[in-house]
Amino acid sequence: MFGAGGKAALVAAFLVELGMGAEGDIIAYSLSRYFGLKAFGTAYGYAFGAFVLAGALGTLLMGAGFDSTNAYTVPLAGFFVAMLVAGWLMTRLGPYRYAAEKPRKTHGVAPVQAESLG
Repeated sequence: MFGAGGKAALVAAFLVELGMGAEGDIIAYSLSRYFGLKAFGTAYGYAFGAFVLAGALGTLLMGAGFDSTNAYTVPLAGFFVAMLVAGWLMTRLGPYRYAAEKPRKTHGVAPVQAESLG
């Protein structure tokens, strides 16, 4: 009834994949700004692992919701509420703890490292 085919399906698939790619970039950027770079690899590993597991769990929950209700309405409503809660939590994060460093002005001259003088 509401299925799309042809060009509409291609555009929808493109937009979904664009959103998934943006989420991966936002994870890295947010982690570097809120937790710094000291243990970035470990934090990113855990966060990206949770992202991948949530994607797999979402598929499982959609299937279980369809099997129990014969419609996708209930699981989609649940995911919509979860998305709203996640968005609200993102607004509560506050300012970055580790701001981006401003590049130093060198006036066209590359900075010299102390080790190279020696």
